[in-house]
Amino acid sequence: MAMIALGIPTINRADLLQEALEIYKETWYGRHVYIVDNGHQTINLTASNQRVMTMPQNIGVSGSWNLLCKTLFAKGYTHVALLNDDVIWRKTADEIEEHIDANPNDFYVGLGTWCLFVIPLTTWESVGKFDEQFFPAYFEDNDYCYRMRLQGLKRENSPFFNPEVFRNSQTIARDPSLNQNFDRNRNFFIDKWGGAPSQETFKTPYNR
Repeated sequence: MAMIALGIPTINRADLLQEALEIYKETWYGRHVYIVDNGHQTINLTASNQRVMTMPQNIGVSGSWNLLCKTLFAKGYTHVALLNDDVIWRKTADEIEEHIDANPNDFYVGLGTWCLFVIPLTTWESVGKFDEQFFPAYFEDNDYCYRMRLQGLKRENSPFFNPEVFRNSQTIARDPSLNQNFDRNRNFFIDKWGGAPSQETFKTPYNR
């Protein structure tokens, strides 16, 4: 049976995260909710199961996802849900676990965005960590998706995993400099996989 915990990276939208934590104190009752704070923000926790890990500097999206997965899987969870700080997912942990048990798969994501996804421990162990060379953000999701495809892993794309409240890129809106490596990350992806996302040609990184 699935046991799921919640992980949220944040850097500058503690105000939006605060709204979500008020909801998650009810919907994630009995499960851990861990936050990686890359921006030394003031975050007021709303429940005893919530924790903040404050980073000395920004470790990026991949680094945050890796830290959250490592921490929460080590606590015995079989699945970790990773959410942006500017979205709100109102489904309860019980509902999510029931859906996963009824629909076993290697990965779960909403339609059209990776602002919310669920990764099982088995996939994390098989595919490995998110590539932290995609810094601070963008194309780490494309990289992981392709690595899963290379292993023949299957993904559920479902509106079940769409957040009820979706705000597009509020972190970048507040600090556009966080997007300054977009072109560099895209070029790195092309170098690594021989083509842009959906145009990959290499079966191993850098065709080695």
